[in-house]
Amino acid sequence: MTIGSAIGSGASIARDPQECSALALERLRAILAAPGAVPGERLPTERALAAQLGIGRNAIRRALEVLEAEGMIWRKQGAGTFTGPPQDAQPQTWETISASPAGLLSLIEARLALEPQLARLAAKRAAPEIFPRIATCIARIECAEDVDSADLWDSALHREIARGAGNPLLLDLFDRVNAWRHDPALRRLRGSVRRKSGKGHAQDDHRRILAALEAGDGAAAAQAMHDHLSALHSVYLTYAQEETRAHEL
Repeated sequence: MTIGSAIGSGASIARDPQECSALALERLRAILAAPGAVPGERLPTERALAAQLGIGRNAIRRALEVLEAEGMIWRKQGAGTFTGPPQDAQPQTWETISASPAGLLSLIEARLALEPQLARLAAKRAAPEIFPRIATCIARIECAEDVDSADLWDSALHREIARGAGNPLLLDLFDRVNAWRHDPALRRLRGSVRRKSGKGHAQDDHRRILAALEAGDGAAAAQAMHDHLSALHSVYLTYAQEETRAHEL
């Protein structure tokens, strides 16, 4: 049901005192809550609402001010009044930000929250056979013939550490984040950042992480992973700031 039809369905509403702002608010709330009301739909003008609801325009204006204060509607100068929260207040989702600098930063923030703790646990729990597998991943990154191959083995390296933590719930979280990392749009953006920054996979960081894991030093493993991802965060942040400035020019 559209706003227009919701208003039209109120033809049987009796005409009440013209300046009853509370009544105007009640009827406008009913319109916004009507089945089929669509967030972002444009409301009729104050004049049209006053005529269709049989309530004075001043009362309509006051009621709309209350609804705006509550976040039920929003206004854009020259465009009109719309239902729901303002467009810039809509909650972000991965789908809306994945192919953007904001997506890059969200991804690395998630990795920073998760992977140092996985490294800490892996240093204490990982079976000995995990270390040769991580070393193999490092070697394959070094001899990778292209970025796609290097990215594949880098992902495998970090997953080995996640497996070594011995926590299936945390491994599931890692796999979810890792899947977002390989979102096609974000892969293209990461490639752009890599070309612009000249920074690739940090092999020295990987060796430092492996050494801490082999020593069973959880604190050192967590710190090495944090340092590794923080450096990447710095690269992404610089890129995001440069992109913002470029779009402002």
